[in-house]
Amino acid sequence: MMQAFETWLARVLVLNSVLTFGVCLGWLGPPQASGELAWLLGAACVGLVSGLLALRGKLAGWYGSLLYYGVQVFSYYPLAGGTPWSLKAGLSIGVVLHWSSAVVVINVLAVALLAASGAPLWRALRQRDRLN
Repeated sequence: MMQAFETWLARVLVLNSVLTFGVCLGWLGPPQASGELAWLLGAACVGLVSGLLALRGKLAGWYGSLLYYGVQVFSYYPLAGGTPWSLKAGLSIGVVLHWSSAVVVINVLAVALLAASGAPLWRALRQRDRLN
């Protein structure tokens, strides 16, 4: 049962990274600015390699998935100027928080997939500790 869930989760990671490549190429959404494009390409590469490693049962794949989803959890848009932070790679369902100085978006889907990706890693590390 757990192995089927991990396989599904790794496939979702590969799908999300392929969608990120689609965003990078301008197939999904507007063309990206050059600064954002580098971040998106990096995230897409990390997601794809991590997904493929996770499908092969490697722990490095799950560490990479934590990185891939971790950078997508929060987006920050200041209202009075300043540097915004946003990385929308793959699928996104967000909760928008309006503050007096900024707008913060929490990607709920990234939070859920981040927690789910941590589960196989946690289980594998627990098994390793039991064996030692």
